[in-house]
Amino acid sequence: MVALDAVRASNAKLRQLPPGLVAVFLGATSGIGESTLKQLCRHTIRPRVYIVGRSQDAANRILSELKAIQPEAEARFIQKDLTLLKNADEVCEEIKANETKLNLLFMTTGTMSLKGRDETSEGLDRKLTTNYYARMRFTQQLLPLLQAASPQLSRVVSVLAPGEESLTSFHLDDLGLKNNFSLRTAACHAITMTDFAFEEMAKQHPTTSFVHAYPGIVKSGFIKEAGFALKTAMNAVYVLLAPWKIDIQESGERHLCAATSAVYPAKSGNEGGVDMGNQKVMKGSTGEIGSGAYLIGSDGELRANAKALKELRSKGAGLQIWEHTMHTFETVNK
Repeated sequence: MVALDAVRASNAKLRQLPPGLVAVFLGATSGIGESTLKQLCRHTIRPRVYIVGRSQDAANRILSELKAIQPEAEARFIQKDLTLLKNADEVCEEIKANETKLNLLFMTTGTMSLKGRDETSEGLDRKLTTNYYARMRFTQQLLPLLQAASPQLSRVVSVLAPGEESLTSFHLDDLGLKNNFSLRTAACHAITMTDFAFEEMAKQHPTTSFVHAYPGIVKSGFIKEAGFALKTAMNAVYVLLAPWKIDIQESGERHLCAATSAVYPAKSGNEGGVDMGNQKVMKGSTGEIGSGAYLIGSDGELRANAKALKELRSKGAGLQIWEHTMHTFETVNK
C-alpha cells in the first residue's frame, strides 16, 4: 500500500513542475473528480484546467472555490452531455483550438440508473457510453496534445473499477451488449474494455501513461443522480461499510498522486510527474514493471482479476476490443 504520507509528500512536490500544467477533467462537478481537481489547483502553479460536465450551477460553485484555492489558476467550464460521442468531439475540438499540449486527462463521467439498455440517438447505451466510449473517444482525440506534453507529465486517468473483471459477465462476441445487456454486464464490459484499450494505447503511444483506477468506497456526489429508492439503498450501504470508507478529500489526494506520480511511467520509460523517493515503479496491467498501462486500487497498488485477463488475452481480446472501439467511432461519425 502507498502510505497517505507518501501520497501527500508526492503531491507537495508538484510545485517543482513548470507552471501552467494543462488538465482536462470529465465529470468534475462533484465527487472524486471535484476533489482531485481542487487538490491539483492547491498543489500546482498557475494550472489551466477544463471542466466538462452537465451542471452549470455546480460548475459556478466550483469555479468560485478554485479561485479561493489559487487565484492564478485558469479554469473553464464546458457544459456538455457526454452520453453522445458527437458532443465529446465538439469539446475536443474546442480544447485543441486553444491548447498546444495537455498534461492530464482525468475522467470520472458516469450515470447512476437502474434502467436496462437505454440507447442514445447514436445507437449506444448511455451507461456504456459515459463509462467507456466517451472516455476512450476523449483519449483518442486528445492524444496528440498529450504526446506534445512529453517528456513532462503526459497521463490519462480513468476512474472506474479495475479488479472487477469477470469471465462470466463478459461477452467477447457482443462487446456493444446489443443482446446480453444487464447492469452487471455493462459494468464488466466498461471495466474490462478500459483495461485492454489502455494496453493498446500504451503500445501505440509509448510517451503517455494510462491509469485505470479503482477508488474504493467513497461517498461522492455521483449518488445525487440516483432515484429515491437507489439513493436510500446506497446510503444504507455506506453506513454498513463505514469502517472501510475513504474520505472524499483523501480520495482526491490519492487520485492526484495517481495522476502525477512518476511511479506510473509511460512505456518509453519517460517518468514524467514527480519522484516518490523510495517508492518503486509499479507493475503494469500485464505484470510488466513500467508497462505504461496500470490497473490500481485505492491504495495505489496493482488491482486486477489476473485470471480473467490472462484468459481473455489468450483469446486475443485486446485487439478485438480495440477494433470494436474504432469501428464504433467510425460508425457513429457517419
